[in-house]
Amino acid sequence: MKLVDIHAHLEHARFEKDLDSVIERFKKAGGEFIIESGVNPATNRVALEIAEKYDVVKVSFGLYPIDALAKEVEAGESEGFLREIAPKGVHQGGARTSSRPPAQMASAEADRVGKFDVDEELAWIEENADKCVAIGEIGLDYNSYSRPARNSVPSELGTSPEVPDSSGKMREKQKEVFRKVLKLAKKIDKPVVIHSRKAEEDAIDILEELKMKAVIMHCFNGKKSLIKRGVDNGWFFSVPPVIARLEHFKMLVEMVPLEQLLTETDAPYLSPVAGERNESANVVVTIGEIAKIKGLGEDEVAEQIFNNVKNLFNL
Repeated sequence: MKLVDIHAHLEHARFEKDLDSVIERFKKAGGEFIIESGVNPATNRVALEIAEKYDVVKVSFGLYPIDALAKEVEAGESEGFLREIAPKGVHQGGARTSSRPPAQMASAEADRVGKFDVDEELAWIEENADKCVAIGEIGLDYNSYSRPARNSVPSELGTSPEVPDSSGKMREKQKEVFRKVLKLAKKIDKPVVIHSRKAEEDAIDILEELKMKAVIMHCFNGKKSLIKRGVDNGWFFSVPPVIARLEHFKMLVEMVPLEQLLTETDAPYLSPVAGERNESANVVVTIGEIAKIKGLGEDEVAEQIFNNVKNLFNL
């Protein structure tokens, strides 16, 4: 089988000691491509370094919704949001916890992300557009706001302490950055990898508003009507190995044509086995689940998804 992992975080500290082995296991399983996803200026540059070392690794430059507000955080405009929820060394792409006191977590997160100018980073991405295959992950994340987002389904992908955003100020700032990054993606003609946790409808509204075409809904957790909107728009949905233990992704696979499905891991998160580190070779789990749901052979599923990836990312 030809395997592809269109969304991973190989720069994570959990891969620091054995990344060579992780890549080798992926290749032995039939791995062809891993797309390493940046989430802020630091990880965008580390992603390039990883891609230079491993021939199967390609790069997606991203601005994680919360990281992109670091400047506002430093200016004291975020009502404590970023400082209170994110442990050092991780972005909020999936479930994670920390035993450290909130004050220590806050200080660590400020050190990790630091304040940066979104426009300057977008200019850097444009200058280095030939070195990436996509823009992402980007999007919206309302997971830790105390006012519930519209049309979200219950999630098993992790929670964080709630913080107030009664005026919607931080949501609006996220939307502003999201539109800005999407316009750049259109300008440099790159697909976009979308993070939309508990912000699914707002993310889709903005993508439709800007008439985005090459869209990947990463680890999408929205309800059926929103999945249908994405399918009708011709967008793609990437499915992680956690499908083995979450019914939501099985439902999503039932609804989405195979020609619009992709495989991802979000490694080291969203493992098929609770409590274990995820890695790129585990896309075989997703292939197996898709094959069972669609009533097809695993080789047929893997081949179609490989072709989806090649065409979408021009690989």
